[in-house]
Amino acid sequence: MSRAHIIAVGMINSRFVELLAGNTSAQLHAETSMAIEMAHSLGAIDTSEHRHFVARQDRILERQHQDLMAKLEGFRA
Repeated sequence: MSRAHIIAVGMINSRFVELLAGNTSAQLHAETSMAIEMAHSLGAIDTSEHRHFVARQDRILERQHQDLMAKLEGFRA
């Protein structure tokens, strides 16, 4: 692995750690997307890694939306 790959994956994973810790901010999601896209456009990650990271972020976002909907449903009851 190249130094650029190690740095890029570290930057992306550090954002995933924050998302998985419960940070739901739009800013963090935007930073995560930008880190993924920049790493791919600069050649630090390949296409399969790009797809993996995008899918991972999508799953996290979906889970956060489901959690929010469950909380909102709880207020209705």
